[in-house]
Order: sequence, then structure tokens, then C-alpha cells
Amino acid sequence: VLLTGCGDDEDSAAPSGENGVTTITVGVLPIGNAAPLYLGMEKGFFEEEGLELKPQMAQSGNELVTTLVSGDSQVAFLGYVPVIVARAQGLPLKVVANADNGADTAEDEWQVILSRKGSDIREPADLAGKTVAVNALKGVAEVALKAALEKEGVDPGSIKLLEIPFPEMPAALDAKRVDAIWGVEPFLTQALAGGAQEVLAPNPTLGPAFPNGTYATTDKYLEENAEVMERFTRAMNRSSQYATENPDEARAVIPTFTQIPEEVAQEMRLPLWPTEIDRAQLEDLIAYTQKYGVIDD
Repeated sequence: VLLTGCGDDEDSAAPSGENGVTTITVGVLPIGNAAPLYLGMEKGFFEEEGLELKPQMAQSGNELVTTLVSGDSQVAFLGYVPVIVARAQGLPLKVVANADNGADTAEDEWQVILSRKGSDIREPADLAGKTVAVNALKGVAEVALKAALEKEGVDPGSIKLLEIPFPEMPAALDAKRVDAIWGVEPFLTQALAGGAQEVLAPNPTLGPAFPNGTYATTDKYLEENAEVMERFTRAMNRSSQYATENPDEARAVIPTFTQIPEEVAQEMRLPLWPTEIDRAQLEDLIAYTQKYGVIDD
């Protein structure tokens, strides 16, 4: 599947209705980070650009990549690492807008390495030789964690990574199947309420507002629909800026497209949603992805 093309011309073209509105299918994950997309639809930012978005839910980055390259979606909300990996494998993906970033400080970060209540693992050095749960091997968590550990003077090769779905991580931690977990929202807030300890915030360790997610399309779709993508990027950037300036509205929209309860959405840590794509940080991320063996070139 990864080596298939992007579909034929009919499949890859954006359909337009009689009113001239262009319909775009956007592959997304049911996570709070996608709040600006839904907030932008609610506020009419995409409609003002002559676009109708149809969100298509997926459960993994791999699924999103597959639907994108097959032409079943025109845009997808992906982590930068999956896009880097896809490009390295020869898949024709192209970034068109920034999605979400890590926080400026560890206190505000929404992706944190956690140890169980009462554990002796309290700082990065304590992770040496330990088992850490991540949602997927060779992905965002593995790259960011290993890079952050090395920055903290810890041998990244000394840790063992175990693949466990996010919802199952807190139970695995309590049962001592792992020594620490890659805690993300909304599970981060829930785990901290239960006494879990913050050990390391990988993204802020690598840099303030370190890039995490993006909206991407295919080279073919971009070439054939450049003006459509310009409109999407404008509306997406406007949506991200609005969400940044109105966090209460961003929190309110999260339960409408996720299973996150309203009370949790009000307490959880939000990512940053800058519109600028930091090329220097992305080059660092690409270098980390290669350094830790996720890509060859």
C-alpha cells in the first residue's frame, strides 16, 4: 500500500458543487490537538475561502498516510515524524500548514514521561535501563524521547521501549508492566490526578514550541490544486490563530469530535498552535529521526 500512487486524476481532484464550493476530505485523529480545525469550521473560516471540509476519522498515523496516498482524502493531520518517514520511503507527501507544537516550558507540556506514584524514578537520569511505554515504535515518541534523553546526558540506547496504546498506559504503569509511560492528554491530566510523577518533558527539552504535527497533502494533489491548497492554508492558519487567542472556545469544541468529557477538556493542557513552520527545528527533527535509526536517509 505504501508504494501505491495517489489515485487517478478523477479521484485526486477536489469536487466542486454548483455553488463553486470545493469539498476537501481531511483525515484526522480524534484528539484535542485538532481543535483549531473544528473551530475554524464552526466559525466559517473555511467557508469564507469557498471550502467545505469533511473530516474523516482514523485511529493511527499509518491509516492517515494510506488514505492520503490512495486519494481517499486530500489533506491529513499527521505528526511531522510520520511525514518525514513517508518522504524517506519515497511517498509523495508535502506539508501545507502547521498543526500543533509542544509547549515552551515543561510545566505546560502536554506530552510528558510519567512514573508511578511513589516511584524512585523522578528525573531523567533515573530512566537509564528502564522500560518506557510508547504508543508506537519508530514514531514521534521514540524520536523525541531518545533525543531529549541524550540532551539530558542519558544514554538513549539504555532504555527499553514497549508499545502500548495510550488508553492502556496508566493501567500498565500501575501494574508495573513498565517503569514509565509517554503520557499525553487527556490521559496526562488523569494520571497526574492519580499521583503519577512528571519525569521528563521531551519537547521543551528539545526547544520551545518544538514542532509536533502538521497538515499534509500529496505532491500530485498540490500540483493540480495549488490554489485550493492556498485557500486551505489561509483558513487553517486563521483557525490556529483564533484557537490560540480563544482557548476557552478551543476547549469547548474538543468534546464535540472526541470522547474527552467536558470536565477533562476544561483541565487538560493544550498544545501550542503557531502558524509559523520553523524550518530549523524541523531540520533538527529530521536529523534525530535519522540518528536513532527510524530512517536511513
